[in-house]
Amino acid sequence: MHQDISIEISGMTCANCVGRVERILNKLQGVDQCTVNLATSRAAVRLDATQTDPAAVVDAIGGAGYQAIMRKAEFHIDDMSCAACVARIEKAIQRLPGIVEAVVNLATRKASITFLPETIQPQKLEAAIRNAGYTVRTESHPADQPREERHERALAALTRDLRLAVALTLPLLIIVMGPMISPALQAAMLKLLPEQAWRWLEWVLVTPVVAVAGRRFFTQGWAELRHLSPGMNSLVMLGSGAAYLYSLAALTVPGLFPAGTANLYFEAAGVIITLILLGRFLETRARGRASDAIKKLMRLYPRRARVLREGEELEIPVEQVMPGDTVVIRPGEQIPTDGAITGGSSYI
Repeated sequence: MHQDISIEISGMTCANCVGRVERILNKLQGVDQCTVNLATSRAAVRLDATQTDPAAVVDAIGGAGYQAIMRKAEFHIDDMSCAACVARIEKAIQRLPGIVEAVVNLATRKASITFLPETIQPQKLEAAIRNAGYTVRTESHPADQPREERHERALAALTRDLRLAVALTLPLLIIVMGPMISPALQAAMLKLLPEQAWRWLEWVLVTPVVAVAGRRFFTQGWAELRHLSPGMNSLVMLGSGAAYLYSLAALTVPGLFPAGTANLYFEAAGVIITLILLGRFLETRARGRASDAIKKLMRLYPRRARVLREGEELEIPVEQVMPGDTVVIRPGEQIPTDGAITGGSSYI
């Protein structure tokens, strides 16, 4: 698979610079063609994505002494539930041309993407994530809610769907399994309603479980199948959907089936969705607690540091501390960076 990428390059000043960049890139394995334009400070590269990627091209430009202009975008992604979701999103992003790096974090529900702005725009990145079946919000989106609020909303939605599923699946299981366990219960049920009425009641109970409580699995599962990237959602969709549709056909047109095979499996569809919802609920709650713990640890990270430069003690942002700086730590203060003790004594 070939990709055509355009890269803005900083630092080129003459025709020799152009020639140097072209020679280095054309020698790179997987690069089929490279043309560098000094006037626009851009390189047009055609590469074989099976042999190399934009990251290798960017590294080669950096190795030649120039800088490839890149941008970084961050997206908040809802609906992720497992490592497979992370891999699916990263795969969907990396299929796009001009992607230097794509990192998706399940704990923070965030995707950090480094890309070539001359090749691809953030809107296409967002569209790729949406097409993979996930809800995405850009870091600067004005309608963004705080992460804690989004997590609470997701947990509340899961709780609501789980309660509905449990409330309807438990009586469904009693109707289906009860007569197998207790003949007395079976006799009492048949006195109350005929067998066909109980079969229709099973359908009434399971339909909200599938259509309402389990709708998330069908929307996300269909998106996974459309992109030929099946996962847990598509598995739940196929399993519960097959049980529901087969049972509905056996209920409404039993004559289509051989004698004795028009059985109902509504309880299978309900139990599948209910148990998976329970797992999602527990996972989301645990992930929220883990995220809170990470944030508490990050708050302990000092934001500023005192350093000695040219005999003067300066207080600077910790990001500006350079290798070789002497950092001054006063009693009781947090240590802002790794290092070796060169003098003095104190309590930490």
